[in-house]
Amino acid sequence: MALNRKLSPILHGRKIARSEAAPTQLTLSFTDGSQLQVRLGSTPPEIPAEAVIEKVLESGSRFVLVFAAGSSLELVLADPGASVCLRDGQGRVEYLG
Repeated sequence: MALNRKLSPILHGRKIARSEAAPTQLTLSFTDGSQLQVRLGSTPPEIPAEAVIEKVLESGSRFVLVFAAGSSLELVLADPGASVCLRDGQGRVEYLG
């Protein structure tokens, strides 16, 4: 699985403050006020509380958040290349893909 070279450095070091999961969408809110929204092709697994993002891996519909503690979270994207949106604390787009 390949490193997402654009999103990994943007998310590196961000700490999850809370998560909201629905059958087709996952929203991660970070302590800096930014939000990551991921449209899903399957129900998301449990999100580790206060996890810190290390990097992001992606291959087709597989999207993996790797945490600094060594654990990871694999998600299935609804539409690869058009399912991920990261906005900063002011609502400005930082990443679309």
